[in-house]
Amino acid sequence: MVDKWVKTIIALLALLFALSVGSPSVRAENKWGLGTDIGFLSGTTDDTVFTLSFQGDYFLNSQASVGPQLLFSPAGDLTQVTFAGIGRYHIPLGAVTIIPFGGIGFVYADLEEGRRDDSDVSYSLPFGATAAFKINRTVDLSSTLIFTFQDIELNNRKSSDNFNIGMLFGFRFQP
Repeated sequence: MVDKWVKTIIALLALLFALSVGSPSVRAENKWGLGTDIGFLSGTTDDTVFTLSFQGDYFLNSQASVGPQLLFSPAGDLTQVTFAGIGRYHIPLGAVTIIPFGGIGFVYADLEEGRRDDSDVSYSLPFGATAAFKINRTVDLSSTLIFTFQDIELNNRKSSDNFNIGMLFGFRFQP
């Protein structure tokens, strides 16, 4: 099972890297940036879980971008998928760019415990900040702190899942 995830992550990173390499004239016309992260999400109904994040950024200008974000958390008996529209503001500080963000979306949680399965769909309000460290003109190494408000209630758990904190590490591919 772990080999499957490792191969999938490597394939996605290779694809994103291949998409980011191109002639400068093509990159100048392209307004889309991509990103991928891996990390942990705490405060879920299964406590702390492994999570993957994928996002797109359509640059409105050099500092503002909007786009989708997908958080996928396959954790044992809990699978949680969050999809949101995110607005980001890029603040360049030399080799580091600070990117505060916020958005709105929905989250789907599916809990499987033998014969007792339960699922719920709720709103999602993610916000946080990313620190992106320039590797070259188009690739950044990033670290993201994300806070998510939601209202997941699963019958098989004593507590509801209303607030998550995540720490993610990954790459950003700029146009």
